Amino acid sequence: MPRPTAIRMTNEPPPAGTALFLIGMKVTKPWHLRAWLSVFIAMPRMLRYLQAHPEAGMLSARLCASPDASFSVVSYWRSATDLQRFAADPDAPHLPAWRWFTKIYADRDKVGIWHETYVIGDHEAISSGMPPYGLTAAVGARPIEPGTRTAAGRLRQSTHPRPPTADTQEPG
Repeated sequence: MPRPTAIRMTNEPPPAGTALFLIGMKVTKPWHLRAWLSVFIAMPRMLRYLQAHPEAGMLSARLCASPDASFSVVSYWRSATDLQRFAADPDAPHLPAWRWFTKIYADRDKVGIWHETYVIGDHEAISSGMPPYGLTAAVGARPIEPGTRTAAGRLRQSTHPRPPTADTQEPG
């Protein structure tokens, strides 16, 4: 596990097309353990698969729990295309789990699920006294410099052009 740093850090500029994927579940009827436990168990299984298969495109992920019986994952991907490719891959664990979920939980009254995908553009990030986390864990950390001491300064730097990736280049 990375060690905390004593200095304030910001992220390296992510390559164009880097995606943030948020996904979660909310237990709405906790007494229906069999209904939501299988959904809960599916996510760590997918994360283990993605950690073992970096070619799938996930850069980093963190599982989070909330006191309201909701759980979420914050993950960073090389691209939204990589994320969508993983989701549709019949040999990866997501598609079979999704098909099972949609078949079994048509009423969706015991557990809810959600997700959001963002292609990272203007952004800012800072951390201090902790290991790289979030975007800094996904794309790398660098020390705060005079131009990145404030959120406004970090946002200004995030608007500088980043090298294109295969997902963001126009077909030739």
